[in-house]
Amino acid sequence: MEARPLPLERPKARFWLGLLAVQLLIGGIALGTRTELLVLAGVAAVALAAAWTLLPSLWIGSLVLSTVALNLLQSQEVTAVEIVVVAALIGTLLAWLGWHTLVQRRRLVLHWGDLLLLLFVGFALLNLPIALLNDVPLLEWMRGWVPLLLLLAYFPVRHFIRRPEQVHLFLGLLLLCGIVIAAVALWRYRQGVSLAEYAYQLRTGIARSHGEHLLAFLILGCIAGMLLLRRWWWRLLLAAGAVFMGAAVMVTFSRTAWLSLAIGIVVLWLALRWKQRLQLLLAGAALSAAATLILTIGFPQVSDILLRLVQHRFASIAQGRQDLAVGGRLHQLSIGVRKTLELPLGGHGIRKPYSYLEPAYRRHISYAYIHNAYVATAYRQGIPMLLLLVGMLGAHLFDTLRRLRRTAPDSLERMTTALGVAALCAAMLSLMMTENPLDGRTLTITLAWILSVANLRLSA
Repeated sequence: MEARPLPLERPKARFWLGLLAVQLLIGGIALGTRTELLVLAGVAAVALAAAWTLLPSLWIGSLVLSTVALNLLQSQEVTAVEIVVVAALIGTLLAWLGWHTLVQRRRLVLHWGDLLLLLFVGFALLNLPIALLNDVPLLEWMRGWVPLLLLLAYFPVRHFIRRPEQVHLFLGLLLLCGIVIAAVALWRYRQGVSLAEYAYQLRTGIARSHGEHLLAFLILGCIAGMLLLRRWWWRLLLAAGAVFMGAAVMVTFSRTAWLSLAIGIVVLWLALRWKQRLQLLLAGAALSAAATLILTIGFPQVSDILLRLVQHRFASIAQGRQDLAVGGRLHQLSIGVRKTLELPLGGHGIRKPYSYLEPAYRRHISYAYIHNAYVATAYRQGIPMLLLLVGMLGAHLFDTLRRLRRTAPDSLERMTTALGVAALCAAMLSLMMTENPLDGRTLTITLAWILSVANLRLSA
């Protein structure tokens, strides 16, 4: 008769004992530094850790729905609620990674993209001494490094979501997040319109919150679902969601979101059959007309001016440097490249500001943001980290393309894989080129969900 293992010999017992020790350590630090919010974040992290131990689907659902909180809570000043939410999320992600790899001893890396992602996040920590030597405050550096950890949300999603019903739930929760973010954007714009006195005020960034980039990818997902899913009620629901989110993207006047959607549609077109390509054209025209109708109904007093501003905003891209926003960003890039060549190996440090002439204001300003993730990474962390970032995204795209050739036509996995290819291409060619998704919580979690969709693998 075999002897029962002692309680502390069981993996789960050792894990929870270690987690308790970490919580006590956090509590001691919090009491010593009088930052009681760390204790609250630790309690929330323990609750979420218990959720993924007992009910993984509940935990994944909470991760997805936290996208709304991350988007709505962002502000110039760090708030108490932000600290608790972000610390709890990252705490559970790190706890799950430790449980998965050290306790259960399961494989985490499935291809080169996974390994490069872990190396990128880990090596970014080595940037701390460089940043401190370049006079970057510790808290400011942490505001730039901590969002990178949200990329780790990709791993548990890929691990737990294996069955079709789980895929439907995951995508449905993402769509729900998009509807909420779109509703808030339209409400904010409506509030701004009510206070506007002049036409130019209708084109300000009232509704912009970086959530528009997530909406662009969700619209792309709705279009893919309309083409590849068979049930008519699913198609009707996705069409309604795409129209509503499309109206929200239009009032943000974000050319990056529009460009991401356009690139995604072109790549999705290439992954479809000829009959589906015709359906894509018809669906795109119908959804655009419906979104325009929504704006006309929702903003009856200014709808004509609003639509003309949208057209002007999109057409202004062709003006190049003559457009103040485009000229300012090109000037940012030139300075970022020049500064990178000064310290090419280690960079200047995450969140290290630089001074440049802003054409819109015609004065020099000190700014820590560069509207290009590739140049920003090289400037902050050095060219080797830039190569690591490009290699990581390229490896994920290559693996997704390889799996796309093996999926059955009109299957659910075909839809998610094709959507992943389109979203990755749009992210690499638009989002990463005109924004820095590694410098904000909403954009970082958006990139994590793109990687998650691209790597969904259904059980045979």
